[in-house]
Order: sequence, then structure tokens, then C-alpha cells
Amino acid sequence: MRLALSPCLTLPVLALVMTGCNHTKTTDQTDSTPGSDVDPYEGHDLGSWLSMKALPEGKPAIAYYDRTSDALGYAVGTVAGTTVTWARENVDSYPDDNGLNPGDAGKYASMAVAADGTTWIAYQDTTNGTLKYATRTSGGEWTTGVADSGGGAHSDAGYWASIALDASNNPVISHFDAGKQNLRVARWNGSTFTGDIAVEGSPYVPADTATASIDAQTGEYSKLLIGTDGKEYLAFYDRAHTALMLATGSGSSWSVETVDDSGDVGQWPDLAMDGGTLYISYQDVGNQDLKLAQGTPGSFTTSTLDSADMIGADSAIIASGGVQIVYQDARHNDIMQAKPSSGSYTYAKLNGDAGALGFFNELITIGGTTYAACYDYTARSVWFGSL
Repeated sequence: MRLALSPCLTLPVLALVMTGCNHTKTTDQTDSTPGSDVDPYEGHDLGSWLSMKALPEGKPAIAYYDRTSDALGYAVGTVAGTTVTWARENVDSYPDDNGLNPGDAGKYASMAVAADGTTWIAYQDTTNGTLKYATRTSGGEWTTGVADSGGGAHSDAGYWASIALDASNNPVISHFDAGKQNLRVARWNGSTFTGDIAVEGSPYVPADTATASIDAQTGEYSKLLIGTDGKEYLAFYDRAHTALMLATGSGSSWSVETVDDSGDVGQWPDLAMDGGTLYISYQDVGNQDLKLAQGTPGSFTTSTLDSADMIGADSAIIASGGVQIVYQDARHNDIMQAKPSSGSYTYAKLNGDAGALGFFNELITIGGTTYAACYDYTARSVWFGSL
């Protein structure tokens, strides 16, 4: 059932959610009477390109793209037993008081939260072809700006943005520059961002001269992790060589390696670190399988976890209660879970009976409980639930 966006509705966990109050800054409310006010956001398509993090006070926070307004939204949840109450905030590119649309911004949203509650969101300004950022203080004030314009003659950057905080709580953002077909990283210096090329990539030149070469195109599906060792890890897809790649570095110096090139592999990667071991979940595109790479730079083993039909897109991984992964079953439009059991993995459907789920999956752990969120394509909202 499609839920109308009434002011700050209280909804059960493991249900369709994404409600909020119609103003930029809100406080949590518990009004559970549907339709007590007519919300102008009723019917909005909320939740694609979502990113989820845990706030210091133990609340889930979600950044997402509002397809109806071509805008970036944000919501904070309060979990109490079997219910969760969400309060929504408008961040960037929503129509102004005169109803004018300032442009399209909010795709490829990626969020990071500092220990003091400062929130950073990286996302694409599609209208201008740039990588943008939004930052929110613990007091609720939002500031937005351009983080990087890419290196092309005409800006076409900000794809597959991924943000993480370094040891000084300064944000670092990776993104794909379609204008130059390479992977870039933008760094905050305390007052602004500076962007530069991280991985240039190389064209694929087949031995068979009758087959055309493929231009270098590296950096799509980029995912950034700053590990407990202080190093930066960048997993990404090299389209020219159809391979999963990993760049490891600290600062502006990167070492690049091929993790898996057995066929067409490497889309939808995600990273987690546990005890010094790096785990990368990703999709075997050619076989439509879920794969896992584990090890350390220079020494990875890869394995196929789930080989059912049309499996493995939108993977998210977390090192909590063992290395757990959620991903999409595209044949049945379900959100799936893979979790360790007796040295192997077991697989279960989390949800999907009532709609098309499993898009833009995310995982967080709060108070010992792991939560998943994804875009519900049927309800055009966000599904949120505990594992």
C-alpha cells in the first residue's frame, strides 16, 4: 500500500517509510494520525540513490534523491521498540517560495557523519555536471557548495560519489568524471574542496586486431573506505577491462591493482574492514552472481557467494556479527541477505513480497542491531528494517 506523506507519521519497522514535516528544519514528532494536514510532498518519489549512517545519538539518518523535485532530501529516524518515526529535511534543489526549480541535484548521494554529529553529503549536480557537497551542523544548519567540477572541457562529473572522513574528520570524496572517463578524489582543506585525478585508467587493446579497442573508462561504481589503519581504499569498476579494481593510498599517492578480472566483474562494490582484513562485495555482471573478495592489498581471494538468477546488484557489506551482505535479487525484486554460518554463508530474503525492493541497499548497526534500508520502487519510498 502506498503511504501518504502525513506530518511525521509513526510507522512500524519493516514497513514502507519516509515521512516528514513540510519545512527545511524539523524536530521529531509522534503525530500518528494520517491526513491530519495535507502534506505538499504527498505523492513524491522519495528514496532512490539513498545513503544511510548512524548518528552519534543512536538514530538512523538517510540522505536520498527526491525524483519528483529533482532534489536532495534527508531524514532522521527515531526507533522505539517496533516503531520508527522519521523527520524529513529539504537540503538542496527544492523549488523556492515562488515554485521555481533551481535545477536537478541529489543523485549518487553518499553520507558521512562525524563523532560530533556534523553530517556531510556528497552528490551530483546533474544540471551543471559537478560534484556537490552539503554539510549539516549538529544544530541543524545546512550549507551547500561545489566540491569538484572534473577535468573535462565541459563539466560532467559527480557520478558514483562516495564520501568518508579521515582521522581529522575532514571529508574525502571519490567520484567518476565522465568527461575524462577517470576516477577523481576531492579533499576538504578546512574551508573548501580541492579535486584531483586518483586513477587515470588505460584503454583495452585486444590482441585480435580485428576487434576494436575500447577507450579507457575507469572509476564507475566507486566506493571509498578509510580503514582503521588510516589508509584510503577505493574499489571501482574498470569498464574498459571489465574488472574489479582497488586503489590504495594515503593522501594523493595511489597504488592500483586488479582484484578480479575473471569475466565481466566489479559493478556495485562495497567495502568493509575487520581485523585488518578487507572485504569487497560486488557483482559478477556476466553471470549475474554475488561475489566476495577478501584479503589485503596485493593478496586477495575471490569466491562466488550466491549464483541464483539475476543476483548481486546494489550490494552493501558490513562487518557486524560477521561480514554480512545485502543485495538485490533482480528476478524477483527482493532484498536479500547473505550472512556467515559455520564457515560458509546462508541466504535469506529480507523482504519483497509487497513490492519491488533491493535498490540502493544500505546497512548500519545501532546498539547491537543491524538495520537495512533500500528504495522501494513500487511504493516510491524507503523500506527500513532490522536484520
